[in-house]
Amino acid sequence: MECAVCHSKMVLKKGEIDLRVEGRLYLVQNVLYEECPRCGEKVFSPEVSQMLYEKVKNKEYTEQTINVAVLDGTYG
Repeated sequence: MECAVCHSKMVLKKGEIDLRVEGRLYLVQNVLYEECPRCGEKVFSPEVSQMLYEKVKNKEYTEQTINVAVLDGTYG
């Protein structure tokens, strides 16, 4: 697959990726995705996307509390 952003060849990976659905952040673990080694763009296959959105819709997930580093991006 070619990256839609920079047109480099995407690489298949398995790991963690963050996903936002309707403003809510989900951490997806042990998932296959493609990543561009040049610009970092990450994409799921249509089948994986559908499966993940179905899991969100059906509330098939566990909720955990994690610590996340937060940066202030205010300038001036």
